[in-house]
Amino acid sequence: MAPCGPARTLALFALIAFGVGSPLQAQFVSDPQKTDSLRLRNGDWVVGDLRDMARGIVTFKTDAMSTIYVKWPRVLTAATGKRFQIYLDDERRYLGSLQASETLGRVLVQADRDTFEVATQSVVELKRIKATFWNRLDGSLDFGFGFTQQNAKTDLSLRFETRYLFNRNRLNLLLDGTFSRQDSVSDITRGTARLMYIRELKGMWFLGFSAAAEQNSQLSLDIRGSIGGGPGRFFIANSRMELFTIVGIGYNRERFTGEEARNTLPLGLITDFQFFDWSGLSTDLSSRLSIQPVLNDAGRWRISFTADLTQEIVNLLYLRIGLVEEYDSSPPSADANKNDFRITTSLGWTY
Repeated sequence: MAPCGPARTLALFALIAFGVGSPLQAQFVSDPQKTDSLRLRNGDWVVGDLRDMARGIVTFKTDAMSTIYVKWPRVLTAATGKRFQIYLDDERRYLGSLQASETLGRVLVQADRDTFEVATQSVVELKRIKATFWNRLDGSLDFGFGFTQQNAKTDLSLRFETRYLFNRNRLNLLLDGTFSRQDSVSDITRGTARLMYIRELKGMWFLGFSAAAEQNSQLSLDIRGSIGGGPGRFFIANSRMELFTIVGIGYNRERFTGEEARNTLPLGLITDFQFFDWSGLSTDLSSRLSIQPVLNDAGRWRISFTADLTQEIVNLLYLRIGLVEEYDSSPPSADANKNDFRITTSLGWTY
C-alpha cells in the first residue's frame, strides 16, 4: 500500500534533513570556540583545530587525520573563534578572530573594536594567543657530532632556542655551544646565551632589547656580558620572507685571556633575514649580520655574521647546516685571533 500524504511529507523532510542538512552542517559549526573550518580551493571543507599560520603554512589538527599542514594559498576562507595575533600584508595588525565570508577568496576579521572583510591571501600570519605560559612556548633543539680519524679531531655542538609570544610582545632565548678537540692542539670552546625582547609598535616599527653572554677561546675571549637596545623596523613580513633591522647602543663588559676586564660602548646595527619555502618538505634559510663600531675605542669594529639552512626530513625532525663568521678588528689581547670561522652540521627537533 502506498504511504498516505502526511507520511510521504514526513519522509521527504527526513530525507532533506539527513541527506542535505548534514553536509551543510559539516561546513560550519555552531560553536566556533571548539571547532575551526577551512574551505579549500577544491571545494572541500576541513574541520578541526586551527593552531597557527606562519610562512604560508597552516597547522591544523583534525580527529580523522591528526595534525595536517595546509598551504595557505589553497585556502579560500576560514572560520575560527580563537584569538590570534592577525598580521595583514599592508602592515596592519589586530588581535581577534576570523569568520568565513560569503564571498569566495575573502575572510572576515573580527577585531576587538571592529569587524571588516579582507582578501584571504592578505592575511600573512596568524599567531595563536594561548591561555597558559607553557602553551605559548615553541622552539627547537639540535645536536651535532663530527669525528676525523686522521688527526683524532672531535667536534660537538648543541643548540637550544625557544620563543614566547603574548599579544605584541616577543621573547627569544638562544643557547648555543660548540666544543672541538684535536691531538697536539688546545681544545676550542665557544658558548653564547642571548635573550632578546621585542615590543611591537604601530605599523612595522618595534623596540628591541637584548642581554647576552659570550665565550670564545678561538678569539681568546674569556667572557663578554652585554646589554643594549633601540628601535627597529620590519621591511618585509609576509608568508615567505621576513627582514628587519635594529639600530641601538649597548654596554659591554669583556675580558680577554691575560688582560684586565674592560668596558666598551658599541653602537649596534643588526639586520635579520629569513626565507621559507614550503614546497614539499619545508626549507628555512635565516641569516643575521651585526656591525658594531666601538664608540670608546676608536678604530675598533666588531662584525658577526651567521647563516642557517634548515631542511625538514620528516615531521618535526630536521637537518641544519650553520655558518658563523666573527671578526674583531682590534682585540685588546695582542695574541688573540681577529676572526673565527666555522661550519656546523646538526640534527634537530622542533616543538
